[in-house]
Amino acid sequence: MKIVNQEPQYRGLQKHNLRRKFIDKQINRLAHTRIAVCGRGRVMAISGLLSSFRFRDYRWLWIVSALTNAGNWTFTMAVSWQTYALTHSSFWAGATMFSTLVPSIVAAPIAGVWADRMDRRYLIALAALGTVFSIGLLSLMSVLHVNRVGWILVLAFLFGWSNSTLSVAISSLLPGLVPKPLLLNAFSLQAIAQRGTEFLGPAVSSPLLAWYGVWSVYLFAGLLYLFSIVFVFLLAPPKPVNSTRPSGLFRPLMQGFSYLRQAPKIAMVISLVGFHCMLTMAFMGMLPAFVRVQLAGSSGFYGAIMSTVGLGSILGTLVLAGIQGARQKGALYLISAVFSGLSLALLGLSHSHVLAIVSVVLMGSTQAAFMTLSLTYIQEVVSEEVRGRVTSVYFVLAAGLMSVANWGYGAIGTFFPPHLIMISTGTLFVVIVLIYGISSSSFRNLARQGALPLAGPDASMHLRPSAGEPL
Repeated sequence: MKIVNQEPQYRGLQKHNLRRKFIDKQINRLAHTRIAVCGRGRVMAISGLLSSFRFRDYRWLWIVSALTNAGNWTFTMAVSWQTYALTHSSFWAGATMFSTLVPSIVAAPIAGVWADRMDRRYLIALAALGTVFSIGLLSLMSVLHVNRVGWILVLAFLFGWSNSTLSVAISSLLPGLVPKPLLLNAFSLQAIAQRGTEFLGPAVSSPLLAWYGVWSVYLFAGLLYLFSIVFVFLLAPPKPVNSTRPSGLFRPLMQGFSYLRQAPKIAMVISLVGFHCMLTMAFMGMLPAFVRVQLAGSSGFYGAIMSTVGLGSILGTLVLAGIQGARQKGALYLISAVFSGLSLALLGLSHSHVLAIVSVVLMGSTQAAFMTLSLTYIQEVVSEEVRGRVTSVYFVLAAGLMSVANWGYGAIGTFFPPHLIMISTGTLFVVIVLIYGISSSSFRNLARQGALPLAGPDASMHLRPSAGEPL
């Protein structure tokens, strides 16, 4: 009998495990590091800035979020510029954004039901494959010079359906990966991944657009989504929830809306998100025309504007990730809401490239902070059994209203200059925030206390989410 010496294999496995433990140890140390930023006698300490990275599954999901959102913004830049270049019309550019975002009205609720029913990892992977299919066809059509606006709108719709499903699944999966006290930190770091790639995605793809054409940008976006699937299956299987999984489709949907009717404070936060997305974030359809007409910019400067939104988002979410006090959260929630509208109005007033860049940085930071805080407030108190469906309602209002507004502003932009629309909608949102502050005690309490209260009607529906284990 031949004896095989397995000692080298054992030693190799032992070295692999030691390397893995060393990496995890360094990440844990970094997560607890107190970072001091000094300047002119001031010292700002940020404690536990990377706390959520102590959880291995959260780290994998963070990478998935970064890759998919980079692909999303790369696709958005390519498809809006291609449509405007073909039609020279802000109406059709807005129609493209409408086709990308409007599927959320139908896809998000369906995705919410499936997110409460099946393994959310598989849902993320299937949705990512759907986006790759749509982007691949657009890239092939561009190479073959089959540039038809109708086909672009259809494929943008299919992309939007898959991307909406992806967003709901990721946001529903995250709360189970970290303890509840770290939810704001986790969502802030996820927002850095998402919003930060708004800077990196267009920044990398802008040279591709200028040098090789739009087909190369589509190809880059598709590869980002494809690569994300690898990291999805590095996640551990989720822990089962001790509840009956929803059956059918329409009944679970109605249960999600019924839950919100019994939770008016959550509904208040979601409704303000709807106004925010409709009035301050629906500028993509107008942006190509604004850059060319108002700022006399080229495709390169358009890409720079797109990437600068992400740069501002990084700054806003970095500030959020270091915040621990509830009152600080509440104050930042109110400030970010007001300045989300003011910064868009300032962009509309811009006539120079410098002022436009400053406005976009402020807009990106405040919009990212407001959206991250809103989603965190909701996920802190929503029950695990309906988490997917409540998250889907959030995305219906966020992306659904934004899609309608994008197309509407694009249509209005054929009669009125885009900068007037930006000034009007930004100012209107500030007025709505003031109305909420005057008429809603729940909004005032949230701004003062920085958390949705668990006492009262919402308390009976609250279940503590399961937390991941640090490694």
